[in-house]
Amino acid sequence: MTSVDVGQVAFHTWTKVCDKVRRAVVFVDDACAESLHWNGGLMRLVNAGALNVKEFSSFECAEPSEKKAVFIVSTPLRDVTETIIRDIIQNSQFQYVVVITAQGPLVHLFAKHGSYEGDEQYVFQSFEEKVLEWMGNMNYTAEVLHVPVCTVSVCPSLFVTPGLPRLFPLLPTDVTGVEAIYNSSKARVGDKKSFESLAEIETHHLPKHLQLKVKMLAATLNDVFEELHLQDDPYSVGPFSRLVATELANYPGARHRRKTSQSRASIVCIDRSLDLAGAVSHQGETLLDRILTLLPRLPGHNNDVMVSMADICSAQPDTSDAEEVLAPGCIAHADSSCRNVLATKKHKEALMEVNRQLVEAASSEHLPLSLSGRPGRVTVEQLHSHVKLFKGHPEAIQKHSGLLQVAMATIQAMQKESGSNMEGLLGLEKMLLQSLGDEECVSGLSQVIQVWEREMKKETDQRLYTIEDILLLLVYVYSLVGEDAAESEDEERKMMSLLAEAILSSKEEDIPPALTEFVGDPVTANGVTKAIEQVFEKLRSLGACRDDLKQFRTVYNPGSLTSQASHVPVLKQVLQEIFNPAKTDLLDIEHKSSGLKDLLKSGFGLFMNVSKPRPSDSPLLILFIIGGVTASEVKLIKDTVTSYKTGTQVIVGSTKLLKPSDVLDMMFSNPLLES
Repeated sequence: MTSVDVGQVAFHTWTKVCDKVRRAVVFVDDACAESLHWNGGLMRLVNAGALNVKEFSSFECAEPSEKKAVFIVSTPLRDVTETIIRDIIQNSQFQYVVVITAQGPLVHLFAKHGSYEGDEQYVFQSFEEKVLEWMGNMNYTAEVLHVPVCTVSVCPSLFVTPGLPRLFPLLPTDVTGVEAIYNSSKARVGDKKSFESLAEIETHHLPKHLQLKVKMLAATLNDVFEELHLQDDPYSVGPFSRLVATELANYPGARHRRKTSQSRASIVCIDRSLDLAGAVSHQGETLLDRILTLLPRLPGHNNDVMVSMADICSAQPDTSDAEEVLAPGCIAHADSSCRNVLATKKHKEALMEVNRQLVEAASSEHLPLSLSGRPGRVTVEQLHSHVKLFKGHPEAIQKHSGLLQVAMATIQAMQKESGSNMEGLLGLEKMLLQSLGDEECVSGLSQVIQVWEREMKKETDQRLYTIEDILLLLVYVYSLVGEDAAESEDEERKMMSLLAEAILSSKEEDIPPALTEFVGDPVTANGVTKAIEQVFEKLRSLGACRDDLKQFRTVYNPGSLTSQASHVPVLKQVLQEIFNPAKTDLLDIEHKSSGLKDLLKSGFGLFMNVSKPRPSDSPLLILFIIGGVTASEVKLIKDTVTSYKTGTQVIVGSTKLLKPSDVLDMMFSNPLLES
């Protein structure tokens, strides 16, 4: 089997869209705009003949002379999406409308009827009729198409699905909520349930809107396999991933592909919630992690940053706001090999490679290059001087724009890092890691309390750490050791009291965004107290996320007399079991049969000497982390697989690229059980 390139497939998918946009006004929603951003950008539509590209909003419309529209959306054509399309059409004078949705007919059937039963063709035909009615003439032209445009290849070894950026596994604290909602919906038929843990919850027990998200993710993964022409072999680690893997295995639209595809791939879905220590850590082993953490996100994007290119531009922003960026650069415009260096090389190695490419580019353009500094060492000043050589040379800037944007992102991240508290937080994480297993040391929570008490004595503008930093440390500790993070309830109450005091005495802008929904507006003592209680309920549940596992129950190694304590990532443990030469039983990696052959193989394995299916049986392995992944984890996966010298190609997929604060947002201000 030849190497699989998800990026090439994702890019090709947009070709189908470009074929439809000639002489059209194009309306694109945020998720599809983000996908387009990584797959050729706005100019790809313009070069294909689009007259204009606009935001997907009820406040937009077309000029009277513009008679054709193309809508590109990531969601089913229902509810808000349907309303916006109707509003735009009725406020314009279109005669030809094309609606492109990233969701297939089966997802639309489920969104409408709660099942996959129904006429797949009629789903889109009925919407075409609605579009004609909105245009006001049934003789005009309407087309509705499914094109799976919601896949982004960040680099050859990593892809993300921007359509579901806030999808996060349920936590043990959500069990009672699922039970209450399910029993409330089934009150009339008397079908009541009582759940003891997340492991007992099936997809149909979830609220309808969350069921739809599970179906949408399974359908998106199915689309990836369809485009790659591969049979899929689904596995899962964790209760929420089990739901997604089950949906993928049973997806009706996959039957033909599984019969006709010659090549096979394994996909292992993994719950992000099983191990959050790596996601909130400030280790930042890769340059991409530091760029994502320290630079502001591009507006409306979840996987790219805003890079100031002012140093090589003649025009300068006329503003005193240092955060305002004129015509921002980004990292998506660099070629995939350059992005791969950012994501999979150590910080120093990536820095050297970016500098090497800059020097080569400057030399090729015959710019006055002056090499200085020590060999094997690159400083921010050197990088900056090399970038500035391009100022005033527009042709050279255009030719090397992707590299220059990455170089400026690197420079700005390094400049911000020198003035940030990242090193201090990393030092605290290391201290906590070594002391958690030491019986002579105070508890992890007690140490965080001590740090915050010292900070509280300082003036607000003199503090090294923020409320958000303390919350990240709490997630780090509780994810590592669960309820063992605290020695007593009194310790927790003290920490809760300190956090409440800090929030009540803070300005509104200093309250972490992840807590604003919890706290409410206006901020009151009662609201803050309740919010902090909810935070700690979720924190305590982090260790319990692994309670149903057998092999991966712990992510903390307390060390010994000869070795230091360490964090043992779940991702690394999963790969070690998959590629274990002894091929021991995979107790926590659950196989989801997608066909009779697999079912028989699994069943006969109980009675005969037949090996059970393993993810390593396929030449391609996709690890898909539900809830986000960091660039450092992508590097960890690559390094772990390389150490086994296996011929298996491994690709990482996820719902988004994470920075530490994203975890707080998805844990504390992401009410998955509410529609």
